[in-house]
Amino acid sequence: MSQSLAKPESPTTAERTLSVLIVDDDEAMRRSLRRVLLLDGYHVEMVASSRELRAKGNLDDFFAILLDRKLPDADGSELLEELKRRAPHASILIVTGYADMDSTIRAIRTGVHDYLIKPVEPETLRSRLGTLAEIYCVRHELERSERRMLFLVQNLPAGAVYIDADRLFGNKTLERMTGYNADEIATLDQWFRVLCQNQAEQSEAIYHENRQTNFVSAFRMPIVRRDGVSRMLEIAGYCYDHHELWLVTDITELQEAQQRMVQSERLAAIGQMVTGLAHESRNALQRARACLDLLELDLQGDSEQLDLTNRIRRALGDLQRNYEEVRNYAAPIVLEPVVCSPVDLLQQSFEDLRIEFKDRQHHLSIEDQTQGQILHADAHRLGQVFRNVLDNAIAASPSGCRIEVSLKLAHIESRNTMRIDIRDHGSGITSDVLAQLFDPFFTTKPSGTGLGMAICKRIVDAHGGRISAENASDGGACVHIDLPTQIKV
Repeated sequence: MSQSLAKPESPTTAERTLSVLIVDDDEAMRRSLRRVLLLDGYHVEMVASSRELRAKGNLDDFFAILLDRKLPDADGSELLEELKRRAPHASILIVTGYADMDSTIRAIRTGVHDYLIKPVEPETLRSRLGTLAEIYCVRHELERSERRMLFLVQNLPAGAVYIDADRLFGNKTLERMTGYNADEIATLDQWFRVLCQNQAEQSEAIYHENRQTNFVSAFRMPIVRRDGVSRMLEIAGYCYDHHELWLVTDITELQEAQQRMVQSERLAAIGQMVTGLAHESRNALQRARACLDLLELDLQGDSEQLDLTNRIRRALGDLQRNYEEVRNYAAPIVLEPVVCSPVDLLQQSFEDLRIEFKDRQHHLSIEDQTQGQILHADAHRLGQVFRNVLDNAIAASPSGCRIEVSLKLAHIESRNTMRIDIRDHGSGITSDVLAQLFDPFFTTKPSGTGLGMAICKRIVDAHGGRISAENASDGGACVHIDLPTQIKV
């Protein structure tokens, strides 16, 4: 075997020199192969039997294994399955002095990368190993690049989604964002069905509309996390062929901050208007009541005329209440938290309303699953919330119906929370009304300011809670109120 070849540059990966293992019982052959490989810059180790091979650890450290077909204690072909299992990244080259076409084909079929005939020519060995080394280095760098990319994607502060046909793959941030693992939202259909729930059809339509334009702009999609909390996602997408990439950001807090800013601007405008009108409005109402007092003195004994003055007085009272409602809505909410029982507040609110709706004969049913849990909250403000919601529930339900209330504890967003559901048995809420239910000045009643539910939302928000409404599956409407058991002051 000629040794007159010039020494090439050492074959290495980014971390180490490439290693070769020689498995041959012929000492002269081992030494001859080793000299060539050392000259070429490889790290070389040698064993002389299958027993030594099996005792050797870390076979996957070798990029190539030169395996003698006939060992004293085993046939080389018998070791192939074990080598492929212990060194899945290594290239295996059979070295033998007994070559025939059938054995060559069988070896290649079992996963051998090449077949060298003894005596091995240095140029042949160098050429074959050089090609395999290039492939190994490229594959190694590709795997390192994929690991780096996977690390970056998995640790992005935003959710990342890769879609291949209908299959969907998300990173760890997405799992934390939604509460669902990769197996639970592994397809597009599961994404819409599991995350979007009642809004699955609308969300899917928005998705397809944006995909047809190749996601020229980001779009928003409401979801419901595993813990039942609603969130708003913003998705920036890119598609090519049947593949897609999404960058998913939870913008719920940003959206709520924007809404609060708009609401603050509205409140400031309302406050300015109310301040300007307050003095004159109050004076006008007082003058009207004074005139009524004098008029009633002149009408003593005229029941028909006195009935008209009573109606005027009630109308003035309605104006006063509406004015106070607007003024209170515009004013900042300052909480005065105390220890209070939500069950007691609900019962008291319902009793107050029964006086106004005495002809309706409604009943209140309370299911308390909290074992009498108390709240640290503003009792007066919560009473306002309960009265407004119960007022609507009574008005929406036929006479004699039961208003159902349930209380239970939950752990939402790392806080101990009480959920209070108030359900009526009316005809439900239309989608248009549901979308505007908590908007200021929106009302379906012939009289009133439309601030009742808007005030409820402000009070619940001030407590750090959430209020929402939906139609019950078996009829009627249900208002959900989530309150932390302990508010921050």
